[in-house]
Amino acid sequence: MKKLILIVIVFVGVQSSSYAQMVGKDWMSIGWEVGIPSNDFISGESYSGGKIEYQRMIKPQLSVGVSGSWNSFQEYVPKSTYQKPDGSGAITTDIVRELYSVPLTLNMKYYFNRGGGKKLLPYAGIGLGAQYSAEAIYFNIYGIEDNNWGFVARPELGLLYALSDHTALYLSATYNSASIKSDLFEHDNLNHTALSIGFVFGQ
Repeated sequence: MKKLILIVIVFVGVQSSSYAQMVGKDWMSIGWEVGIPSNDFISGESYSGGKIEYQRMIKPQLSVGVSGSWNSFQEYVPKSTYQKPDGSGAITTDIVRELYSVPLTLNMKYYFNRGGGKKLLPYAGIGLGAQYSAEAIYFNIYGIEDNNWGFVARPELGLLYALSDHTALYLSATYNSASIKSDLFEHDNLNHTALSIGFVFGQ
């Protein structure tokens, strides 16, 4: 983590020009991501997440690119008694639910305020791709795990704030709709909202 912070400081320090063109034709971003689940498997928020992205401007207000993000969710469920479906037995225990998700997408973004020397640049985008998810439930010394891939769609709203020609801060909100089905854990999606903040570096 200390190395990541140092890299970000160095990148910001070496960029010194004005913000007339915002982040240029090609840019990369790196940021911290908070996940808020909206699925039947887990309800605990994730403060352990991140996002990295590359974008290329193909028109004055349009870019395409790729992105990858990750979130590590965890939820503690207090002690309770669980009956077997056939009624032949029961177990009393507390449990921990864990979910690790990695969506990988191709993206397109539209910028509403590009050009004119303006510091604020709002945008809207959509990402389509695949998501890997590792799910687990731990109780006492035992555990149950299920790993899956599925389709993911990620609509996004965001805002860039220029620091110079080639650096900016960004803030974004993304809805992660992942069609990942698990017969073991009895769900057919792993949706969550992601809030991200970070730095953009361009040329």
